[in-house]
Amino acid sequence: MISAGGLRCALFFCGTVFLFQYTALAADANRLLQCLANAYPDHLAQPLNSEAIYSHTGQRYPFNPNAIDSDFEDELERADLYSQLRQTYQTGPLNVSPQRNEDPGRLRHTPLFLDMYGKSPAEVTVKLVTIQWAPCHCKLQFSRVNGAAKALETVGEEIERAGLSRFVSETMGTFNWRKIAGTQRLSMHAFGIAIDFNLPNRLGRYWRWDGAYSNPNKNFPDEILRDEEFNRVVRIFESHGFVWGGKWWHYDSIHFEYRPELTMGQCGQTTNQPKS
Repeated sequence: MISAGGLRCALFFCGTVFLFQYTALAADANRLLQCLANAYPDHLAQPLNSEAIYSHTGQRYPFNPNAIDSDFEDELERADLYSQLRQTYQTGPLNVSPQRNEDPGRLRHTPLFLDMYGKSPAEVTVKLVTIQWAPCHCKLQFSRVNGAAKALETVGEEIERAGLSRFVSETMGTFNWRKIAGTQRLSMHAFGIAIDFNLPNRLGRYWRWDGAYSNPNKNFPDEILRDEEFNRVVRIFESHGFVWGGKWWHYDSIHFEYRPELTMGQCGQTTNQPKS
């Protein structure tokens, strides 16, 4: 039988553990929301608490760890900022392939992107600018919002200087107001912040094209992670705020999108160094 003193100690211990866990969760939420504010300072104000973040015009974007869906497909449809930020995007070469439903960047709180980049083709179009894409010496259109177009142009220049243009010289499009195949969710191409390439050496793989995951014996195509030179291309993109769809379990290796909240320093990513 527990004495009164023992019961008080047990309650104190449980209360202390709960307070510690709550404090840790709040601190992590604040860190992630701060990353978001740092990534999009023209649109987002500094976070005031761990439950949401606001735009400069007062629009509220919720961050609720308790609202996560048990079904991943449902979470994709209803993602809030917690869903958007909860998976760590690892920069640099991956030493292991993504695990089931490990899709950092594929979970997106669509209202945020609509407010930043435009709610219609017309609204997005007026924010597009033309840049020079050095790997093909051609012109592309990309959103100027949040410095996305400037970042992409810089990526192209660095890739050309590194002698790696052959990997990304054939583009398959940037802005296209459309939904993601098989869903009702807007693609990041709809906002003018994504670019696809016709990749050489069978590096261009997309899970829907491969019939992946409808076949339980279908595995992640590890070969797309092993090309050392293409990994250098990916790292250049990442260093300027882009994520690569080849690091998703639902792989889309032709796809890059501008998502600086997932790649900038102190935002939870782990930089994997190549094995010596």
